[in-house]
This record gives sequence, structure tokens and C-alpha cells, in this order.
Amino acid sequence: MKSKAVAKRIIDIIMLFLLPVLMAEILTGQWLHEWLGTGMVFLFLLHHVLNFGWMRNLFQGKYTPLRCAGTALNILLIFDFLALAFSGIMMSGFVFEWLPFSGGMITARTLHLFSSHWGFILMSLHTGMHWKLVLGMCKSRMPERKMDDVFLWLLRGAAFGIVLFGIYGFMQQKMTDYLFMQTHFVFFDETKSVLMFYAEVTAMIGMFIVAGHYLGMAMQKWRCDEMGKRIAKILAFCIPVAVIAAVIFSLNHGNSNPGDTWSADVPSMEENVEEQAPSQGETVQTQIEKPAVQTEVEDGFVFISGGIFEMGSPEDEAWRSDDETLHTVTVSDFYISPYELTQKEYQEVMGENPSNFKGDDLPVENISWLDAIAYCNTRSERDGLNPVYTIDGGNVSWNRAADGYRLPTEAEWEYACRAGTKTPFNTETSIGAEEANYYGHYPYMIEDNYFSQGNLDTKPGEYRQTTVEVDSFSPNGYGLYNMHGNVSEWVWDTYGSYGTDGETDPTGAADGNRKVYRGGGWNDFAKNMRSAYRATLEADAASFNIGLRLVRGAVSGDGDVISSGQTSEQTESGGKILIAYFSWGGNTRGVAEEIQAQTGADLFEITCVEPYSSDYNTVLEEAQRDQNIQARPELSSHVENMDEYDIVMIGYPNWWASIPMPIASFLEEYDFSGKTILPFCSHGGGRFGQSLTAIAKLAPDAEIGEGLSVHYSGGNELPGDVTEWLEANGIAQE
Repeated sequence: MKSKAVAKRIIDIIMLFLLPVLMAEILTGQWLHEWLGTGMVFLFLLHHVLNFGWMRNLFQGKYTPLRCAGTALNILLIFDFLALAFSGIMMSGFVFEWLPFSGGMITARTLHLFSSHWGFILMSLHTGMHWKLVLGMCKSRMPERKMDDVFLWLLRGAAFGIVLFGIYGFMQQKMTDYLFMQTHFVFFDETKSVLMFYAEVTAMIGMFIVAGHYLGMAMQKWRCDEMGKRIAKILAFCIPVAVIAAVIFSLNHGNSNPGDTWSADVPSMEENVEEQAPSQGETVQTQIEKPAVQTEVEDGFVFISGGIFEMGSPEDEAWRSDDETLHTVTVSDFYISPYELTQKEYQEVMGENPSNFKGDDLPVENISWLDAIAYCNTRSERDGLNPVYTIDGGNVSWNRAADGYRLPTEAEWEYACRAGTKTPFNTETSIGAEEANYYGHYPYMIEDNYFSQGNLDTKPGEYRQTTVEVDSFSPNGYGLYNMHGNVSEWVWDTYGSYGTDGETDPTGAADGNRKVYRGGGWNDFAKNMRSAYRATLEADAASFNIGLRLVRGAVSGDGDVISSGQTSEQTESGGKILIAYFSWGGNTRGVAEEIQAQTGADLFEITCVEPYSSDYNTVLEEAQRDQNIQARPELSSHVENMDEYDIVMIGYPNWWASIPMPIASFLEEYDFSGKTILPFCSHGGGRFGQSLTAIAKLAPDAEIGEGLSVHYSGGNELPGDVTEWLEANGIAQE
């Protein structure tokens, strides 16, 4: 019986030492983390097998307050480990990869973090409640010797100091975010040394052990008649407490030199961005002089006084695209609606509401550029104004002298969005989920700091997964709402490259069928809401995150501007089809195989000469690195007869709200002129992200049909979703 008790205590201690190792998956890697986690579950089960006699006594009426507390802890730990094991299996890429289980990665990660951090607390409390047994086991193997009373109080003071440091670590590591399921990220502050991280975790373990110890033991009164001993005990207690308190104070207020860190390239937090050019990744906060602007409102529209501004983004702006060439633009006066067009306004004029999310005061979405053009003309006629647009076959002309409603030009939109700012966002800081409606889990620069939240100007926030009312959040400096996020907004321009010369009232490229939309939507990452970011789709393409904002001219222009509004041709169902896909975890492969089963088309896997890591954390870093530098990984597989295919279905996982870079390599390797591309994408909640825009930019002469987005593997609904998608694109099934 005694040997069982010793074995249980040894298991407790081993599990306790495993805790901090498991808390740092970024150091151990996913493979070792999974095996250590599996070992932890095995030890937990073994502990309860050895504890069978103790549990049997519970049914014999042997209750004490301590036993009741221990029982409650054990029950909580059982449920906690069940959640931990279940979520771990769902995410497993090694140990349990062979099991036929899959599910939502974000949900699984959130549950895993929730259960692991609560398990961390419960196991520490459990050890504390049995601390006397642990000490007794240690004393039995040491020569019997009476402990000096002063030394005993020195140890107690050290324990209290550890508690203080544990509280500091608890706050530093934002434990409440994990305990209350506020995040699905594991964050590590890369400006902190490995030693400091483990010191904080160990102190937190000690803090909860002390709490468990004093909760589990009967209070004993301290009695001492000798004043000298009393003073010595007080000093012995206070000295380590004072030392550790001083360390905490210096950490918060001293020189924050990162020292020996996990990353050699952490930017100094003391650099003055106003005195030198900011490096990529730093938020520019230089104060600029804003041009004077009239806030006159006429018929609900805000008057924008024209002026000169720098359109595009500087080369050192983080996550900029190559098509954002900085150039000087002059914009004339115009009127703009302070709000995105609502569903109520659209339905009153057009008699229908195509929106995915329903609500009178929500922005209208799921409309094409051509739909937006038609709305502008119809509303102009209703309100007794001269329609701006004339549709002639495949062309749309803009009468610049007309006084009706229209779409803003790309230059007008960016000028109005910036409201005099030169920073990535008109907030002049990294925009947060409390300031805009977007995929709040992914704030600006999260790609570079996925495991180091301490480096972020804005922490991850709420992802609402829907549009919000058009007057939500604070307006920008010109009184305009939701210029960043909620829904992207169609503009007049045909997509094309910027020049470097100065321009006055530019109207976009002369040729092409890709139209520009701006601002980012509810499911976009913050990087794709920047003031300079440009997105593009066909004129007849609609999406659940694209709407519009109306503009009226303030001065009469000269002449007409003609833009192609030609619609995409219907996919020829008899054309030869290729299904080309890139898959990392298997979800996209499963979708591709289902498409092949329904169409009989040729199947081709896009593979790399140097494959991405099979470790989840590592591939996150690799994917964002390649996307940031716009890498083109060398492909190891090639299509020998691409000219034979009329339709190319391209599949990929949504990586950082865009395509994986092997897809970019594939698109640049072949000529897609005259071909139809049908994208299909597996995702964890962001749907297509900006992947359709990425494909449109890389294959400008291809037609892009309706895409298919699949949540992870698609589950039981996959066959039906594929069938519906094929029918929408006119693809015949076997």
C-alpha cells in the first residue's frame, strides 16, 4: 500500500515537471509535444488506476473536507483531460494522424488551450493539497534532523515570494485569455529569454501549489515567546519577498534590453520612428499635417474638398503589394456617402435584396460591379437626377458632366479613406477589432508575430463572422464610417498597374475586365484592409463581402470615360478539365478527389522540390515568410499538356488569407489566356480571404468562374456542395 502511495507521488512530480515543457510547444516542436502530451495522459490514467482504493473508499462513507475537495479536483481533472485528449487528437499531425477524426482547427485549438491551462492550475492545486505527503516522502529518504526555526521561515518567505512572482507571470502571460477561451493562439514574447519564460511558468506552478497547500491543511497558530526569535522569523520571511519584489519592479521599470532572446531580429522598442525610416513591421506613427476639409453635408452626403496626396504605399510598409506603387495624385472636390449602402436602400430601388446577411441597416453585399452600376442609374432616375452611366453592349461609359449617383474612382476612395493620413490605416495606429469589423483574430502584423503577441501593437480581438450596421464604430477624420472593414466597396476603375508620374483625377486602366474593390470586409485580415490595398474581380462577379458606397460629383467634368463591363462567358461544359491542387494537411486533397469522382476529370497534385514542414507551428512560419517575400517555390511536378485543357480547377488551403505560394508558382508557369479557372479552397473560417484577388492578378487573361470554399474537410456536406458548385459553373457530371 505504501509503495502505491510513493508511486502516485512520483507520477504527480513527473507530470508537474512535464507541464512547463508542454507549455512551450514552440521550443519542443509539434512532434515531441504530441508524444509528451500522450505520455502525460498515460501517466494520468496510471495515477487513477493506482488510486482505485482511494476512490473505493468514497463509496464507503469515508468523507472529510479534504477528501471532498480532493474528489472535486479529481473529477474536474478527469473532464479536463478528456477535453485535452479529444482536442489534441483532432489537431494531431503525427501520433494520432491515422485516426479518422477531423474538425474545426480553431475550435480544437481554443479547447486545447482552455483545457491545458485549467489542467495546469488543477494539477498544481492537487500537488499542493498533497504537499505534506511529498515532503514526508522526501524526509523518509533523508537523515532525521530538526529544521532550524529561522530557516523554516526563510523557506516560507521564499514561498511567498514565489507566489508574488507567479502573480506577475500570470499577468504577463495573459492566462485569463486562455482560461476563458478568448484566444486560439499560443503566444510567446520573443523579447523575453527562455529562462525568464520558464521562471514565470515555474513560479505560477509554485503559486498554485502554495494555494493548494494552505487550502488543504488545517490552520495552525504560530506561538513564540521570545521576541528575538520572532523578529528573526519576520526578517527571514520578508527578505526573499523583498528581493523578488525588487526583481519584479526592475522588470517593469528597468532597461528593457531583450538580451538573449528566441529571435535575433526583434526590433528595439526604443527606436524613434520619427528620426529614421521605419523597418518593415514597425507601425509608422509620424504626425502629418491634414489638409483642410469641409464637413458640409448635402442630402446626406459629405463634401470632400479636393487636394493632392500620395496614393499607394511606401516600399517599407509591411505586407504591401507590388501594385501599390506610390505616386502623386490630385483629386477634385466630390460628395461621398458617410455610410456603405444599406440593404433597405438597395431593395427600395431594385426590388430585391441579394445579401447573404439580412438586415435593413446592414450593408448590401453579394452584388457585382455591374449590379452597382445599375443601382446608381436606377436611383438617379428615381431621384430626378441625370444618370451617370450608359451601358452599350459590353461597355459602360461614364458621363462626367452628369449629376447622378456613381461609384467613386479608386483615387477618390483612397483619398477619402485616408482623410489626410499617410499610415497603413486611417486610425494612424494598427487597427483593432473594436475599431473595425474584420477577422479580428488576425490584426496587422500577426503573420510576423504569431507566437510573440508582445510585439504586436494591436492584440487579436473578436471575429464577428457577419456584417454589422453601417453606422458602427467611429468615423474617420472626414466623418466616413467603415472605410476599413465590414464590406469591401466597388470603385469605378478597371484594374491595372499604377504609373510613377503624377496624375489628376485618374480613372483606371484603359483595358481589362477586372474591376477594383477597396477597404476589406468582415472576413479579411487587417493587412488587407490597409488604405492602399487593392483587390480585384470580374465585373459580373459578386461576393458576400463586397458592397458599395455612393459618390456624386461636386464639379462638372468633361467628356466620357469608357470602361469594359463585359461579362464572363459561361463555362463550356464540354471542354477538357484539369483538377490541379496543392494540399498540406489533406483537406484540399479530399475535396479534389471528390470533384474528380463527380466529373472524371484529370487529377494533378502540385508539389514542391522542398516540401513544407509537416510540423504545424513550423509551416505557419514558413507560409507567412514565403507570402511576405512573395516567394515562388520550385515545383517538382509539372503538367506536360496544359494546352489541352480548357478548364483548370485550382485547389488550395487558405494560408494567411491568400493562396499558398506554390499556387503562385503554378499560375506563373503556364499561359492561362482564354482558359477558365474555377478555384476551390479549404479554410478554417476566413473562406476565400483574398485568394481570388491573388489568382485574378496572376492570371489576368483567364476567366475566373464561381469558387467553392469548404470548411476544413467539408464533412458529410462535401458531396452536395461540390455538386451544387459544378452545376453553378455548368460542369457536366458523370
